[in-house]
Amino acid sequence: MSDKVTLSVYECCEIHSMGEMHENIESVDEAIKIWKGIPATRMNGIKSISVVVGEGWDSTEFEAVVGKRMDLEMLNYYSEVTANHRAMDMIKELQEKIADLEVIGEMPNQQEAPIVRPRRHR
Repeated sequence: MSDKVTLSVYECCEIHSMGEMHENIESVDEAIKIWKGIPATRMNGIKSISVVVGEGWDSTEFEAVVGKRMDLEMLNYYSEVTANHRAMDMIKELQEKIADLEVIGEMPNQQEAPIVRPRRHR
């Protein structure tokens, strides 16, 4: 998996292609600016900001902000994200910079990168 970490902003967190989609954003400030700029009057769903670790089909995407909520307990299911220092820093920065964000749970301890073992063919 690539070490590339970016952010994505979606007008609709459930169906990303329904409404505005902004991918490959490199700064938290830019992602927040885009997220705030999506007007609620034409919303097709609940807007979100995702942290993306890796590229293409080999990427892992964690929806860090959904509406005005951040569910840190969900990070327990995203070892690729919690093992990446840059991704975790972005999540912390989002938490600090979005006013009135409802945060569920606490930041998990930094994990080691998951071990990927090749499959043996029989």
